[in-house]
Amino acid sequence: MSDEKKTPPMREVRFEYSPHFPEILKHCQASLLVSTYQAGKLGVFGVHEGKLDISFHSFEQAMGIAPGPMGIALGARQQIWYLQSAPDLAGRIEPVGRHDACYLARQSHVTGNIHVHEMAWGSDRLWAVNTLFSTLCTVHEDFSFVARWKPPFITELAAEDRCHLNGMAMLDGAPRFVTAMSQTNTPAGWRPTKATSGIVMDINTNEVVAQGLAMPHSPRWYADRLWVLDSGRGSLSVVDGKAKTVQSVATLPGYTRGLAFSGQFAFVGLSRVRETAIFGGLPVQQQFSELKCGIGIIDLQTGQNVAAFQFHSGVDEIFDVQVLPGIRNPVVCGPAASEDNAQTIWLVPPPAEVAKLDQAGSRSVFNRADKIAPQSNSIMQKDPRAMLRQGVDLHECGRLAEAVDAYRAALAINPNYADAYNNLGNVFQDLHQAENALECYRQAIRCEPNNVNAYRNLGYVLKEQGRIAEGLSYLEQAQAIEPNNIIRYVLATSLPPVYESKEDLLTHRSQLETNVDAMLKDGLKIDVTATSAPTNFYSAYQGLNDRELQIKLASLLSAPQPLANRPAKKKSGKIRVGFISRHFRNHTIGRLNLGIVQNLPREHFEVTVISVGSYDDVMAKAFAEGADKYVSTTTNLQEVRLRVSELDLDILYFADVGMDTLTYSLSMSRMAPVQCVTWGHPETTGSPVMDYFVSSKTLEIPEADKHYSEKLARFEVLNVFYYRPQPPEKKDHAYFGLDPKRNVYLCFQNLFKIHPDFDEVLNGILTRDPLGDIVMMEGRHPEWTEMLRNRWRRTLGSSLERIKFLAGQSHPDFMSLNALADVSLDPMHFGGGNTTYEALAVGLPVVTLPSQFLRARISNAMYQQMNMRDLIVESPEQYVDLALRLGTDKSYRQQMSTKILDHCGVLFEDQRAIAEFAKFFRSLPQG
Repeated sequence: MSDEKKTPPMREVRFEYSPHFPEILKHCQASLLVSTYQAGKLGVFGVHEGKLDISFHSFEQAMGIAPGPMGIALGARQQIWYLQSAPDLAGRIEPVGRHDACYLARQSHVTGNIHVHEMAWGSDRLWAVNTLFSTLCTVHEDFSFVARWKPPFITELAAEDRCHLNGMAMLDGAPRFVTAMSQTNTPAGWRPTKATSGIVMDINTNEVVAQGLAMPHSPRWYADRLWVLDSGRGSLSVVDGKAKTVQSVATLPGYTRGLAFSGQFAFVGLSRVRETAIFGGLPVQQQFSELKCGIGIIDLQTGQNVAAFQFHSGVDEIFDVQVLPGIRNPVVCGPAASEDNAQTIWLVPPPAEVAKLDQAGSRSVFNRADKIAPQSNSIMQKDPRAMLRQGVDLHECGRLAEAVDAYRAALAINPNYADAYNNLGNVFQDLHQAENALECYRQAIRCEPNNVNAYRNLGYVLKEQGRIAEGLSYLEQAQAIEPNNIIRYVLATSLPPVYESKEDLLTHRSQLETNVDAMLKDGLKIDVTATSAPTNFYSAYQGLNDRELQIKLASLLSAPQPLANRPAKKKSGKIRVGFISRHFRNHTIGRLNLGIVQNLPREHFEVTVISVGSYDDVMAKAFAEGADKYVSTTTNLQEVRLRVSELDLDILYFADVGMDTLTYSLSMSRMAPVQCVTWGHPETTGSPVMDYFVSSKTLEIPEADKHYSEKLARFEVLNVFYYRPQPPEKKDHAYFGLDPKRNVYLCFQNLFKIHPDFDEVLNGILTRDPLGDIVMMEGRHPEWTEMLRNRWRRTLGSSLERIKFLAGQSHPDFMSLNALADVSLDPMHFGGGNTTYEALAVGLPVVTLPSQFLRARISNAMYQQMNMRDLIVESPEQYVDLALRLGTDKSYRQQMSTKILDHCGVLFEDQRAIAEFAKFFRSLPQG
């Protein structure tokens, strides 16, 4: 026998994919992991510079994939691998800038060949489907596996694959549903009836909720629905557990196995099947003359297969498909990088830190989803409290990835450090990873059952998701542990993002006002120089006059420490104006204010931009370059307040108040002799130290002074210098999952803007235009979308199926969506601002019904400035009539579009607005 190491045989892999495949991944801001046990590979699908970036990594019999907040678990032959996240390495891997995440194979646990199928991280551990032993199991360093649950018809643990248990759906951090190919209790007893005996089971009740499936796989709970792949029929289906029915959403040309979701899209693995004892006689073989292997992308709104990736050779089956949200192009280094021709990556501590690692001790990675912290050579220290403090400092400076590393390092030293879990959850919130944040808070409570901050944060996140009752219950538990005025304030003022009905809205309003009066009566006070106070954000969307409510809320907040005296400014000096926001970046507030900062005449003014938080996108850099002084602060309230006061400004201009707790709290402090606010959030502040609300005559009705606690300043023109967007790239309907034969009514607004009164308009449009689809944006949280769907099931009935929800779009894609829509619907009671600018820029007609409040008069003001009133209506009935005419009459729509393009130039780069600002600022008292 030769001692020469044999080179593994080369496998030729040929594939093709549709142009929309990378576009959809880019649109979802996600990447894919795909496993194939036949080829023994983990495939990584990312996007770089608009092109698909694919790599394959060797893992013998790669099967289930379990992405988690700290890394990826991968089931393979005889073992489970753990690929640790190393975010600090991603940016340094050549070519620099190509990758935004890095995963390194660090450990494995030997299970023996248990035929491990699907896996998932739960609240406190990794769960795996142990197919050979017909059980769900977890992993323990002292054992091959730990059996946790088996179907009731399985009488004993035996290595006999009795029912081919294969899939697992997680819900609330624990397994909830499983798939199996039969209810048999004999060795391989499932095989004779595999085409008809498949089941989905609820493991909490041991109840079969669906049966008669053909080799089902990949159950998933997504958007409050139970999904499953009826693999032998090539189907993506939805299970109604109560009715015990299964409805096919889409059929694909392959054996479906492996399922993941992002936004409105489902990513489905497809496999070829051969005429064997295992796969022979399946319905999918009779439906399609040729089966494909690859990945299909299904638009859940239409059920259409909108993009596909297909292997022509080298790979015949797909086992699992998983999405990495928020990661555009990860790099993976497996245990056999050299065999994959992949870049080998080493993570090695400096010699000086080896002793510290020995003192810290070793650990197992598999018993807690969020236990592993990278052994970063920059932050691994002996003292977890030092790591916690470092994490706090990094978080306040906006260095979120580094803050995550610091908290992970603290947990590596002390796995039961509740405060580190709590703070890590806070960073995940800022990274918009709500589920990871919730798991961190729950873990903090497990480590320290009376950790009041974790209870509070858990309550906040659940409440923000729309799970109001559940969230408030945790806040009440926090109050029981440690009473706190802010938590009482939150409990008293919490509102849902979406209402069940108009009556529900009015009930919440009445309760809110009662609660506020009770706090006033009790003399409650919150010092907002020491801690941020919650905003009353959602009341603005109720369509009511909030002036008195906002004044009452502000009176509950105290901000002592008046502005310090300063030397009088010389008469020849420039007026020092400061602009402040947390959103001077690629954001609506950024677009509305950048031009003002850049164009305010410097012969009269010195312009300071105060960016609360650190940002480095193109627009943030434009703010920095356009200002005379640019101040980037932390998010520490006391520090920001002090820094702004020390700037010695004459005028402090809040671009928005009410969108975040920090600037709302700052608005209660006197930090400049004159303080102004405008309609970034179109609501009065109620603050006794906010002097002016800057608006325009076209935005306000004559009686509008009664809407504000501030003195109302009415400009002659809109108080915006808005740069006209670049013409969008043309995208077809299929790119957005829309049908080109149908009329597109675009209402791409946050769902909390959709007032119950607007349902009448939407129903009228859908009822009278059978070829019409209303296109909405998905909620910030999936729960919001489902709350609105539940309301619409009552108010819209069967028309609901013609409301298409799309994921949030990048700015270029949103502009392209405007360009292909037929009409834009401005919501009642709280309309669009930035979205209307962008719609009119491409000639998209916007129908608007103004109310008495600014928040529903912005589109109306634009039309008035354009001297064009054709698309302004006075009643819901007129709204429906006009929207239908635009949606169905192509000639009229083109006429209006042409007229808009002819007139809308006055909205963009309007020097009159700059002159109005200069006149207004110079009229204010100085010094």
